[in-house]
Amino acid sequence: MDQTMRRVQKGALTYYVCTRLPVRHAFTTKFGGVSAGPCESLNLGFGRGDTEENVRKNYALLADALGVPAARFTLTKQIHEDEVSVVSEQESGMGLQKPMAWQSDAIITALGDTPLVGFGADCVVTLLYDPAARVCGVCHAGWRGTAKGILGKTVAQMAEKLGAHPETMVAVMGPSIHQECFETDSDVPDEMERLLGAMVRPFVMEKGEKFHVDLQGVNAALLARAGLRPENIVDSGLCTMCEHQTFWSHRHTNGVRGVQAGVICL
Repeated sequence: MDQTMRRVQKGALTYYVCTRLPVRHAFTTKFGGVSAGPCESLNLGFGRGDTEENVRKNYALLADALGVPAARFTLTKQIHEDEVSVVSEQESGMGLQKPMAWQSDAIITALGDTPLVGFGADCVVTLLYDPAARVCGVCHAGWRGTAKGILGKTVAQMAEKLGAHPETMVAVMGPSIHQECFETDSDVPDEMERLLGAMVRPFVMEKGEKFHVDLQGVNAALLARAGLRPENIVDSGLCTMCEHQTFWSHRHTNGVRGVQAGVICL
């Protein structure tokens, strides 16, 4: 675990924060909610076999812990693409209080008291914050989103649409599957190299007939290419597969699971 990460316990609720982010934020774990069965206990995803009532109660618990308005939680509709959407007042609360009107794996905002939520259960969920422009974002990237460069595109959209400055921006990659556990066939690194070029080669390790991809390494390189300073790029170092007792891991559960979230709020 990176030295800037801290485990926080508030009653039964357990989550992680990063000392580099001076705004309300969290990377949640499995612990502290009311869900039961395969989604026990802090499941924050709808459509996982959990009840809507349980999921909404879990958001209320998280809102209380973080001191954010539950009615303004704004969610992403993640489809492993590279769309980035700006959250204005009209979209605040979308996905929880309002119908979802987009399919975006990244959302960004300059609004205060508007917690942005991205989901993961092995994928890389990154929280972004620029203290100079006072804007933030959350980005979900599996290997497909990584290959399409969504994290770099999120930075570019924060700069273009919200006036962010990449050189002052901080990015924290939350709990996600790390290289040793992310075993694939050749199709994954081949497709990533087709889309990103030779830059991915240092982040691919061959093991017999299988390949292990360092998604955090690729995304850190994309962030640096987008203008972030290396010292402002943080990998939490927490592997969802290794630490599946604490975090949801799609691979460990074969997809029978809840989801954790990365949350950030100005």
